[in-house]
Amino acid sequence: MRLHFEVASGSAGARSGTLVLDRGEQDSVQMQTPSFFKYTRHGMQPHLVPDVAAEVTGLPAVTHVQLEDFLDERPTEQRHFAELRKFAGIGSDAVVLNVLDPTVTARAATSAEKFMGVDSEGGVRRLTPAAFARAVNALDADVAVAPADYVHEAQPSLTRGKRISKSVARSARWLDEALAGITRAAVFAPVMGSLSPELRDASARALSTRSDVAGYALSDVALAPSDRLWAAQRSLPLLDAAKPRYMAGASAPDMVLRAVLSGVDLVDSSYAYAVTEQGLASAYTLGGDGTAAHVDLWQDAMAADFGPLVAGCTCFACRSHHRAYLHHLLRAREMLATVLLQAHNLHWYARFFADIRRSLAQGSLAAEAEGFFTRYGAGAFGELDLLATQACSPTTKIQRRRHA
Repeated sequence: MRLHFEVASGSAGARSGTLVLDRGEQDSVQMQTPSFFKYTRHGMQPHLVPDVAAEVTGLPAVTHVQLEDFLDERPTEQRHFAELRKFAGIGSDAVVLNVLDPTVTARAATSAEKFMGVDSEGGVRRLTPAAFARAVNALDADVAVAPADYVHEAQPSLTRGKRISKSVARSARWLDEALAGITRAAVFAPVMGSLSPELRDASARALSTRSDVAGYALSDVALAPSDRLWAAQRSLPLLDAAKPRYMAGASAPDMVLRAVLSGVDLVDSSYAYAVTEQGLASAYTLGGDGTAAHVDLWQDAMAADFGPLVAGCTCFACRSHHRAYLHHLLRAREMLATVLLQAHNLHWYARFFADIRRSLAQGSLAAEAEGFFTRYGAGAFGELDLLATQACSPTTKIQRRRHA
């Protein structure tokens, strides 16, 4: 599998480009950047069976799968891994295999010299780079984000002491070991260093000289959002500009804009899922003069509102149903509520990225982003923080053990 990335405009700061995953025999997947990988849970888009997901237009044909969803039994030895594409309805999509779920920011597992500690629904598992490589090969993934020794401890270990330098050294060694076992997938290398400026610089410079990595991953999701952005901005200028950059934990619209303006090419779509889990319909726009980021369908006033979820939206949910119906479904805890909301929120998320690419082409992204921040203000996009502590979905009482 060959990965091609061509930057159409810009090399430092915001940029647009084309990412092509060439799988041979005239089979390839192409996406325009900035863009996103489709977020999944246990390999499936949340709340959407494949037939319903097909109704959501404008989505990239690239699906993000996290290995920790499948470590509740023997890690990477499960025979069903090879059948996951068919079972989860991934179909012909390109698959990005990562270890960690980008929505989970608090973790108990710790790593050691030879393995990465991973929280799973079956307890803490030990994942070696060789085991990760076997999983990549079994799934026939197109892109793999290599395992790394992420630092989840609080200050001061993030900025000084041996813990962070050990993390950088381990991650570099694990990258070599994973590359040795991966047979086909393009590999994205995690950029390490946490909040240490010197170690972040050293990690980025070392990775920028490697010809055996296809792209970079900025995956410090344990950090606060502002620190996460600082870490990315510190590393991005030192990386090879000809390779794509993926940033985990940056899917909220305000964070997306800041990341893109800093030079990030790819995020994931977990924010759309987080909004659905709150019973909200996305209404934010890059341009315009709107100040309401979402429509709260729990509100009593929605019971008599027979308009679409968001005026002017062309998604399946807005074309076929109205606010009063969604309000009823939420109150009745009907699963159809989150199905329709997820279809709308994903459609809206894809539309937001289309607007970002349009604005980049016109050279107006910085100005439009500034207007966006002014209109919505701080705290308008905190649904991912709510998701991290939310015990269950609005339409079920079944608890999410790893999110409780």
